[in-house]
Amino acid sequence: MSLKEGYQFVRASTRSYRIVLTADRTLMSNYRGNEFIGFGSTTPPNVVPEWLFRILFFPPIKTRNGIPVEAPYGLRKLEAQLMKEGLDVLTVDPDHLNRYIKEAKVLGIHVMDPFGLGPASSTFARILNTGEPYLAKYFEFALEKSEVRVAKKRGLKIIAGGSGAWQFKFKPEFLDEHGIDCVVEGEAEKVVGELFRRALDDEELPRFYDVSLKDIPSVEEIPEIKNPSINGLIEIGRGCCRGCQFCDVTLRPLRWYPYEKIVKELKVNVGAGIRHGVLHAEDIPLYGSKSTVPNRDRVLKLHRLCKRFLDNICWSHTSMAAVH
Repeated sequence: MSLKEGYQFVRASTRSYRIVLTADRTLMSNYRGNEFIGFGSTTPPNVVPEWLFRILFFPPIKTRNGIPVEAPYGLRKLEAQLMKEGLDVLTVDPDHLNRYIKEAKVLGIHVMDPFGLGPASSTFARILNTGEPYLAKYFEFALEKSEVRVAKKRGLKIIAGGSGAWQFKFKPEFLDEHGIDCVVEGEAEKVVGELFRRALDDEELPRFYDVSLKDIPSVEEIPEIKNPSINGLIEIGRGCCRGCQFCDVTLRPLRWYPYEKIVKELKVNVGAGIRHGVLHAEDIPLYGSKSTVPNRDRVLKLHRLCKRFLDNICWSHTSMAAVH
């Protein structure tokens, strides 16, 4: 366990935090130790009873004093950036918000597929045709919690962001209905500090904030996580070299993390007892390459390095071309 995380577990229940971060129940889970079981949350209600479905596909993450022992990687990056800027922040399990939100001035919510418009969710919805997917249902549940509504009435600001932030532009009325003050889309390390400070100072926030190309962080400007990520997932790079016009990822510069940066995040997870990990990038075998041709030496060195810390490794994404 990292030193900072241990401090949070011990002290969290004895003090208040001005910024609280969370995610809905379907995201705050380690999916029984298998990241890809989480795809079960993209299905709508079906013949399996909901209580059993939750146990099978997105059981609650373990917590200590309401603080999750693991949290979504994107949320950990936001947490690390706000901590880096000296802001008072705590990541909390959605079922334990009541313990920490009473004194908070800002609630940050991590989203991945808030309305079920993603490929997996929309596919299951068309096949099963039994309602909205669980991940959309539980995202709305998180915002409808009584403690969130009470905090909102006294002035709490809500900022949402994550890979699914684009979906809010298709349902802007949802922001008013559920009190979301600002939606941030894009790689936000260079801008979130200012947005959260504006929220703390009761200044007006933009309804939508799209991170511009000039504000995309360099590798050096991306902080390492300070507390464990779900299933040991760590990022090894951002961007893509392919340049496909239908994909906004290719609009961002290609950046591979140096080995030293990767090791720092491995140590955070291993220090918390996580001995398995997920390597995350748009195409893992292209690590260290500036083209679609893998750099064999760098890829092998990356995996040898990870195996020094982890018992098992899997990839988040790859292409058959790169594997071939």
